[in-house]
Amino acid sequence: MKLSDYAKKVGVSYKTAHRWWKAGQLNGYQIPSTGTIIIESDNPTEKEQIALIYARVSSAEAKPNLDRQAIRLTDYSIARGYRIYKVDSAQCFNL
Repeated sequence: MKLSDYAKKVGVSYKTAHRWWKAGQLNGYQIPSTGTIIIESDNPTEKEQIALIYARVSSAEAKPNLDRQAIRLTDYSIARGYRIYKVDSAQCFNL
């Protein structure tokens, strides 16, 4: 879960939770591309949620956007605590 969500859940300010993370008191990691801090849950009763990332574009001109779209969707899913199952992409052209 995101650090901000963790702070709300335990009832502390974001700044306090950030200090705890910097001091190594929280188990988590930082997403390099966005800087988002993800706190890993210590609660084993939570069900793991998985995500299948599927990016697509509608024209050949937009093909370079596939990778950026997949990265953006992956970062979003990780920030929300999903485990990434697979990343796939495709083109859909209306002929």
